[in-house]
Amino acid sequence: MRMATMAVVLGLSSTVSAGAQVPDQLDRDLTRLVNDYTGLYTKDTFEQWRTLFLPSFAVASTTAEGGVSMRTLEQFLAAQQRGFAERTRMGERLENVAIDRRGRIATVRADFVFWHDDETSRGKLALLAIADRTGWHFQSLVFSYHD
Repeated sequence: MRMATMAVVLGLSSTVSAGAQVPDQLDRDLTRLVNDYTGLYTKDTFEQWRTLFLPSFAVASTTAEGGVSMRTLEQFLAAQQRGFAERTRMGERLENVAIDRRGRIATVRADFVFWHDDETSRGKLALLAIADRTGWHFQSLVFSYHD
């Protein structure tokens, strides 16, 4: 299995206000969030994984018919929990990751490989992240298995 390669593209501010996190710390924390997106995506660490998302998290994905499917955080998490309960193995890997941070907001774009049992699917995703006093969290996800 090929390890994911992370290419980080950073838009750093030239000034930092008093009491604000310095860009290097923001970058490290954001990189950890992105790594945790797949690293904590296991049955055993599911409860920790769910903390990566804001309560207002929204998911949009394309359908095979050319439409769009929308889900709330709770709908998204319920689907993931069902997947872990019904399958022997399930996981995801990100490849060709590009992170663009502009202050306390960031866009993460990547190819992904999702597997469950003996099936593997590939697609593309974009995650929006935002940092508050508690750290970085994901606000939304858009993805597609379909070109």
